[in-house]
Amino acid sequence: MSTAAVIEAEWNKPLRRTGARRESSSATIHASSPTVEQAIDAWLRWRGFARSTERRVHEHLQSARARGWREHRGIRTIAQFTGADAADYILYMRDLGAEPATLRKLRTLLGGLAEFCSTTPGFEGLRGDELTRLKLPPLVERIPEALSEGDCVQLLEACGGSHRDRLIVETLLLTGMRLSELCALTVDAVEIDSRPAFVLVRGSVYNRRSPKAARERRIIIDYDARGFGRGYVGRLRRYIESERPKSSHREVFLSQHRDSLTGEHPPLTTVGVQKLMARLELSCGVHCNPHRLRHTFATRCADNDVSLFQLQEALGHASLDMVRRYYTASKSAMARAFYNAFGSQTNAVTGW
Repeated sequence: MSTAAVIEAEWNKPLRRTGARRESSSATIHASSPTVEQAIDAWLRWRGFARSTERRVHEHLQSARARGWREHRGIRTIAQFTGADAADYILYMRDLGAEPATLRKLRTLLGGLAEFCSTTPGFEGLRGDELTRLKLPPLVERIPEALSEGDCVQLLEACGGSHRDRLIVETLLLTGMRLSELCALTVDAVEIDSRPAFVLVRGSVYNRRSPKAARERRIIIDYDARGFGRGYVGRLRRYIESERPKSSHREVFLSQHRDSLTGEHPPLTTVGVQKLMARLELSCGVHCNPHRLRHTFATRCADNDVSLFQLQEALGHASLDMVRRYYTASKSAMARAFYNAFGSQTNAVTGW
């Protein structure tokens, strides 16, 4: 009997093991059906995920544990893999102590695979609605932490005399671009002479022709006249026109090391930016990474009355719910907002 349709009241009950290994004599053999692994690979090619997402799919659905569980259940082909089996695997992982976020990720991935199977001839499988009816434990949402203004200043000071490093940090803080988009940003996509100046996000290192949001977007870059990014556009212009190493590559940010074969500076990689963040954190003590700088951009915009719809467009998110997850509630900003809303003449909000 399947345990797929579990109601919330039964969530904390011990998992009931659902069926022993299927005997080949009683199982239906689908010799012409692709294997589960082949179906997953076909789905990934069809979907066009980024490489990092593909790695997570392999970790969740093609790990030794996942393959071993399917082998124990006698599941080899995608036609043998039902929706009830998929739900049972999630419950099996729950029984092993998997985090709620992991269980939800599994359901999302298996649901995507099921959708592919339902619309692709030759890959029929994962039939049934057990996945959609499966109740999962509540997700404990971790509130992201944005950097304060002082943290941003310390981070920029830690760059020292490296104009390139400072511009990398400033670009992440002032545009909210994803790391993969920053490394794919080309000089042709930087419109410094426009009013207002902006950058055009056209793609990422995983797909040069399309960003993660699947559409181009413009992000204004000359709005910061008084904060830590004051003078950013001028510095960016000088870097592109005179300080950036000569190279046939069009990416804005290049590696500091030359390629041993071509003698040119190759484009900066995502690993290179992550190493830079690690060095800056070690130098100034401010915990930072590209994703946290993206949170900082979102929080700074929201605290300064940028519309959530406009922020959604700048971040390249498909829904407002994703925008909300990028916001860190600031007590001082919240206090100022309520003072303004109720007509207080007090400008300084301290000690709260």
